[in-house]
Amino acid sequence: MKKILILNGAPRKNGSTAALIKAFTEGAESVGNEVREAYIQGMDIRNCLGCDYCMKTHQGCIQKDDEGMNKIYEDLTWCDVVVFASPVHFGYMTAQIKAVIDRMWAWFNLPGNFDVKKQTVLISTARGDDYSMMLDQYGIYTRFMGWEDLGHILGADQGEEARKLGASIR
Repeated sequence: MKKILILNGAPRKNGSTAALIKAFTEGAESVGNEVREAYIQGMDIRNCLGCDYCMKTHQGCIQKDDEGMNKIYEDLTWCDVVVFASPVHFGYMTAQIKAVIDRMWAWFNLPGNFDVKKQTVLISTARGDDYSMMLDQYGIYTRFMGWEDLGHILGADQGEEARKLGASIR
């Protein structure tokens, strides 16, 4: 059994990305995995200040926003798999999920976390069919973190594929 954290960066709570997340979660839970979802749009998460507090002190982030980011930090420690779920906005992930990814730097700088290896999945939707920049961005993140890519679901019509990918994680 794996523990899966879904970082939902979709601005619309019930859009195409949510439908894929639901299918993925159904598949993942059907084989005994535990899934938690962080709906980022509903959280007050500020952007990274680039102040290096986390690097200098190794005590986390200096910012004091709502409990959403602290819960994400806890869930990052808890999980084995991180799912980045975001529609394509101007070729890339949404600002909501990008803020979380930038703030993850503070989590990485906690003692022992930089060497923690996780698995990842990308779930994405778009109005068109060009996911090239999204895949580049996701690939850069996974390579930088040294995390293992388990696959990706691209396109609103991929519900069955999302369910299968969720069920393949064990």
